[in-house]
Amino acid sequence: MPELNTPVHLLVYGGNGFVGTKVLELAAIRGATCTSVSRSGEIPSHLKRLRPAWSRQVTWVAGNALHPDPSLVASADGIVCLVGSPPLPTFNQRGFEQQVMTNGRANSAVIAEAQRQRVKRLVLLSAHIPAVMRSSRFGYYVGKQQASEAAAVYAKASEHNAATVIYPSAIYGKRYTGGGTAIPLGLLMSPVAWMMRCLPELVSQFLPESPVAVQEVAAFAVDAAMATERRGLMVVENQDMLAR
Repeated sequence: MPELNTPVHLLVYGGNGFVGTKVLELAAIRGATCTSVSRSGEIPSHLKRLRPAWSRQVTWVAGNALHPDPSLVASADGIVCLVGSPPLPTFNQRGFEQQVMTNGRANSAVIAEAQRQRVKRLVLLSAHIPAVMRSSRFGYYVGKQQASEAAAVYAKASEHNAATVIYPSAIYGKRYTGGGTAIPLGLLMSPVAWMMRCLPELVSQFLPESPVAVQEVAAFAVDAAMATERRGLMVVENQDMLAR
């Protein structure tokens, strides 16, 4: 564990994605040094062009969450697992297994390595899944469940461990394509979130949970990853982020 005034080192799997880049930004602004692990190992195009000051505190490396580098994991004070794929239906066994692997086995492998290397803080991004979609035939749900169960096992493995699992609904904010083009998801989803707060009984018939801003999701993740006093398993629901 880092001593007082020693910079916290966070290892972020999936750090070049939508939520991942915001997690890195907020963590770096708070003084953490960060390592982003992704398949490409490249800084996102829009950050490469803009080069914000906070990005100088981030190292971008290539890696495979299914086979995490033990030495890299051991170097971290906290790990944030953001690996995942969209909740799309699958129409064959191969598609189902791909969803389970991306959302479940990949994150579970990182969590298991964190336990082996005695990393004390873990944050997992899961998802709020409507009851109608909680089925063993839905690969996205099965994968998310696997990862959440791995986080619970990690939390119980040592009295010093702290695991936080975050369950957001749809996340909105400014998303960027691989080429660096901005997609302002907030233009559509922010009004929906406002409507759901004002008319929850009416709108909830169509959308089970109000969308949440990427800023709020990332803030909870960074708070948990840098909270040295936290122990055990903590669950953050979508409503917790809306109430912040």
